[in-house]
Amino acid sequence: MNSRFLVLAAVLGLVVALASALAAQTGQQQSRRFAPGTCGPVDPTYIRLAEQTGGQPMFLQPSEMAAAGHLMREATVKNADTVLYATAHLRDQSREFGVPIDSTVKRVTFSLSFDAPGTKLTLLRPSGAAVTSGESGVEFTAWTCGRIVTIGSPEKGKWRVQLSGTGRFWLRVAAETELYVLRVEFVRLGGRPGHEGYFKIPGQPLAGRPQTLQATISGALQSAEFKLVSTDAETIQPISVKEEGSGPEDHEYLGTVILPHQPFRVAISGLDGSGLPFQRMYSTQFLGTTVEIGPSDGYEDLRAGTTNTLTFVVRNHGESGSFRFMAVDNRGSILPTVPPQAAIAAGGSAEVNVDVLVPAGTLRGTGVTVTITATSTADPETNNGASVELSVGGP
Repeated sequence: MNSRFLVLAAVLGLVVALASALAAQTGQQQSRRFAPGTCGPVDPTYIRLAEQTGGQPMFLQPSEMAAAGHLMREATVKNADTVLYATAHLRDQSREFGVPIDSTVKRVTFSLSFDAPGTKLTLLRPSGAAVTSGESGVEFTAWTCGRIVTIGSPEKGKWRVQLSGTGRFWLRVAAETELYVLRVEFVRLGGRPGHEGYFKIPGQPLAGRPQTLQATISGALQSAEFKLVSTDAETIQPISVKEEGSGPEDHEYLGTVILPHQPFRVAISGLDGSGLPFQRMYSTQFLGTTVEIGPSDGYEDLRAGTTNTLTFVVRNHGESGSFRFMAVDNRGSILPTVPPQAAIAAGGSAEVNVDVLVPAGTLRGTGVTVTITATSTADPETNNGASVELSVGGP
């Protein structure tokens, strides 16, 4: 008898979801079945969301859920940070990743998921010895379509992760550490005259033109270098940054970079406080894009018992094209947009109005978040979004 497909997707931590639940929400077939020993089919929504937020899709049979405790526990470790995140297709080829373990790492977890059974994981210590199940200090869990290995007090130095197989993989290395990335943001100057400062931009940064990166790292270190890496953790380009406004514990960095028109992450490497090489990777995925969207101006409080209209401006920095708009609020309600779609010339812009109905009797001070996206009808990968956080005022 075939099994009902369950998906365990780590998204900004770990979210457990059943494919049947997603199907119920989207009107798709209630049951997704596959032959025993396989790794799918998978709703692409889970994969895309997991990758964008630094989560890891895990494909578990119902009989394997009892062994998911290892993964759940490691996903909630305090002071944990991502050392490496990579996804790619093996296509009958092997891949190897170097993972520096610095002096601040108390334990490290290597988790691998894949969509083709038979994918192999070999983990090599800095000494060159392979990690094996049953070793002291090693916790190993295997599923049909995944592996997870946790090592306490790991040997310092460069570890190597070797993969072989035929399908797609998702590899994440997380360390319990005292040296971690607090934030990485793309920002721009703003504020009143005399009180200017850097503020996080709405949505994704623009490709092909200078963008300002701001980052904060907590912990002792001697040096740090920044670079953009692709989804498979290959270097795209370095980022020139300067350390500014750092304190005893936190290190602030600011730099300018011209971004590619592709998904990327920000990786940081250097020397820790003891002079050993370290590496961290900000798990959230960015996308250099050519469409920009943001509020037209500042907004006042929303009024209860009436429809409030918010205006956003969409700017097209790429080729002429048509864009589709969608808006939702923090309750999951889809909000009407006027227009729902518009043709925007290269270098041009369009205004989009979003109607927000606040029910009568809504308590004053209630928070409302409105998120709007603009997506090219010709190329869905060309998109951007913005959110505004508002409060309900008086009647």
